[in-house]
Amino acid sequence: MVMKNLIRFADYAGMAASALCLVHCLAMPLLLAAFPLLGLGGEHHALHDALLLGVTAPVLLALVPGYLKHRDPVALSLGVAGLACFLAAVFVLGPQIGEMAETVGAGVSRVVLVGGHVPNQRQCNDSR
Repeated sequence: MVMKNLIRFADYAGMAASALCLVHCLAMPLLLAAFPLLGLGGEHHALHDALLLGVTAPVLLALVPGYLKHRDPVALSLGVAGLACFLAAVFVLGPQIGEMAETVGAGVSRVVLVGGHVPNQRQCNDSR
């Protein structure tokens, strides 16, 4: 029962972190353009670190135990692919190609990550 609650909470946390990342990626360039004197550049990297943890932890806390519980590889595969895509967007696309490429890559990763959390939650609820 404790594991089921942990998986459920981590699935919701993962979906919420993905939504928060999406809001960040869409709103931050607008805020920086509209209010350049706010000095948000330094906090931008600290927020990225927090969002990386907020996305990575739920993948590990929900999808891995979820897979061990229901043995359906789809949710785990989507979660790992989404996490890899997210990390590639932040650490490769952003620094080498630019912020727009990072935003697009991170946006795609969020869809894939949520695509992993939703079936994981359903499978865990179904396997009582």
